[in-house]
Amino acid sequence: MAGCWFKVSRVAQVAALFFCVAGTDAGAVQQTRCGWYANPTPANIWLNDADGEWIISIQGREPAPGFWDAEQVGSFDEPGYWVRVNGYYGYGCACLDGDFAQLKGAETAVNRVDKVTALPLSRCESDPALSPEKP
Repeated sequence: MAGCWFKVSRVAQVAALFFCVAGTDAGAVQQTRCGWYANPTPANIWLNDADGEWIISIQGREPAPGFWDAEQVGSFDEPGYWVRVNGYYGYGCACLDGDFAQLKGAETAVNRVDKVTALPLSRCESDPALSPEKP
């Protein structure tokens, strides 16, 4: 039995090594996701698209890797791009380029953000795939 345990243990070690080398982001895919971009309070930021909610940052925790250094395209300061609901904080419409993973059920993961593109609010308002309920 000890020999059998050793073989199973060795197989487990090789499998674990493979997953470590391959990365832990099983199912992560480089893609562009577009939808409602919410930033209601400091450091709380997420994107709601047709596939669900993608949490980018939660106050008191590190944001998704790359987010603070991501390329910024356009500006939420342009008229028709941002709705303020709490001082400067609020919501807009945006596309994010990065690595995203759909996990179990509705659970999602943002593994990296490379680019944030501000879009006019009208883009999200007219997208039938998005919830008409604004953040």
